[in-house]
Amino acid sequence: MLMGGELFNAPIKNPQKVLDLGTGTGNWAIDFADQYPGAVVVGNDLSPIQPAWVPPNVDFFVDDYESDWLEKMNAYDFIHSRNLAGCVVDWHRLIRQAYDHLKPGGYLELQESAVWAWSDDGTLRMDSPLMEYLMSLNDAAHMIGRELNIYIDLKPWLIAHGFEDVHEQTYILPFSPWPQDPRLREIGRVQAAMVEKAVEAYGLRLCTQVLGWSQERTKLMQGLVRQQLKDRSLHSYTKIKVVYGRKPLF
Repeated sequence: MLMGGELFNAPIKNPQKVLDLGTGTGNWAIDFADQYPGAVVVGNDLSPIQPAWVPPNVDFFVDDYESDWLEKMNAYDFIHSRNLAGCVVDWHRLIRQAYDHLKPGGYLELQESAVWAWSDDGTLRMDSPLMEYLMSLNDAAHMIGRELNIYIDLKPWLIAHGFEDVHEQTYILPFSPWPQDPRLREIGRVQAAMVEKAVEAYGLRLCTQVLGWSQERTKLMQGLVRQQLKDRSLHSYTKIKVVYGRKPLF
C-alpha cells in the first residue's frame, strides 16, 4: 500500500529467476509469480509456513539464508528481502552472497522498517511507554548481535559491496489512522491492526529471555504500548526504507 501497489522499486525487466529471502508466508513470492508468469520464483525460510496451493512457477524450501547458498553463482535476475531486521547476524556476508548469486546486471532490493517511532508535533514523548519499549528492544537486539535499526545502513552497505545504480526511497508509515490524508489514514488502519499483534511478537522473547524481565512486567509494558498506540491524538509514525542496487555487468 505504501508503494502504491508495487511489489518492488528496482527497474527489473523480464526476470527469469527470482529469490525471496526469508519469504515467511510466501505472499510476496506468490504475488510476484502471478505478475511474472514467465519467471521462476524461489522463496526460502526457516519455517515451513507457506501454503501448498501456489502458482506453478513458485518453489518454496526450508533453508537458512545465513548459511552457504547451494545455488550456483550468477543464478538470479532479482533477489528481494523484506523485514529481516533482527533476523540477521552478519548482514555483510548476506549481501556478499546475494551479490555473488546475482547475474551480472541483476538487482538486489532490501525493504526494511525502522524499529523506532517519531512524531512531528511533539505528541510522542521519549519517556512514553512506546519509546521505552522500543529502546528496550534495541538494547536486547544489540546484546544478541541481531541489530534492529539497520534501515539507515542499507544504502552504504550496497555501495560498499560493489553494487551500482543504488537508490533509496523512504516511506512514512503511521501507527494508527490519525493522518488527514485518506490514503495514509487507510494505511494507518492496516498498521494499527498489525502492531496489535507485533508488540508481543517482536518483544516477548527479547524482554524475557534477553533482558530478564518477568512475564508480568513484559505483559504490562506491552499493554501500555498498545493502549498508547490506540490514542488518535498520538501522531506517531515509523519509516520504511526501500533500497536497491545493480550488480555491474563487467
